[in-house]
Amino acid sequence: MKLDKNSMLCVKDLTHDHFWKGGNSWGIDSCPECGGMETILYKNLSRFQQIVAEIKFNKMWKNEIKKI
Repeated sequence: MKLDKNSMLCVKDLTHDHFWKGGNSWGIDSCPECGGMETILYKNLSRFQQIVAEIKFNKMWKNEIKKI
């Protein structure tokens, strides 16, 4: 999996929505770190925020693969 320009990230801590928890027919997903539900597209981030998001995404993706 890879970030692309339309990837959705948490506004507060830049967690990719792939890692969000919850969500079903009665509720929406939320960020596991802050509990927020507001998102921003990767393409709308500053270059610094994009780098931070990429580092965080890669770290979380590696941890998820290790669980499998």
